[in-house]
Amino acid sequence: MSLPDREPAGSRGRAERPRGSVDRASVGRRRPTLQPTTVISQNRRGLTAFGASLTVLIISAVGAAADVAVFGSLSWIFGVLFVLACVASALRTHVDDLVGVAIMPPLIYAVITIAVGILHPASGSGGGLRSEAIDIGSELILRAPSLLIAEVLVVLVTLVRARRATVARRERARALASRGRRDRDDFTPR
Repeated sequence: MSLPDREPAGSRGRAERPRGSVDRASVGRRRPTLQPTTVISQNRRGLTAFGASLTVLIISAVGAAADVAVFGSLSWIFGVLFVLACVASALRTHVDDLVGVAIMPPLIYAVITIAVGILHPASGSGGGLRSEAIDIGSELILRAPSLLIAEVLVVLVTLVRARRATVARRERARALASRGRRDRDDFTPR
């Protein structure tokens, strides 16, 4: 049994453009932004909360693996990479996703610490579940300064970025309103 051929998705009235061509009419309609483009996608929007979380998780996991390989437990490599990754993701995340980034550091810190505690227990393998829980709890407590530093810096960055975005939106709205009034005044009959 053969299925009927389907038309490709998209609008039926428009002619298909070759891939890679630029629609000259849409280029002028893009609104300018002051944010730099991202390295990966050349998108001015920035990272989503999920992308920022994934980035921090990967960088922190690399730091945790390096610490376990060198020191046998979590140490300063994990702490430094965790703090830097959290701050960098807060700086590169889109303004609409800043709340998600602000609550991200404790969650990722707990995931990494629990994973290291399960995969590489500090007290050896003979202690059982209770010993493993104590090891994980002590790692959570002993590495807390890096978590606190990361959380404070992320909250400060997100507050500053959210405030700047609010001010920019107000200024844009004010400029649009004054331009609209000016345009109405030009077209009123005298």
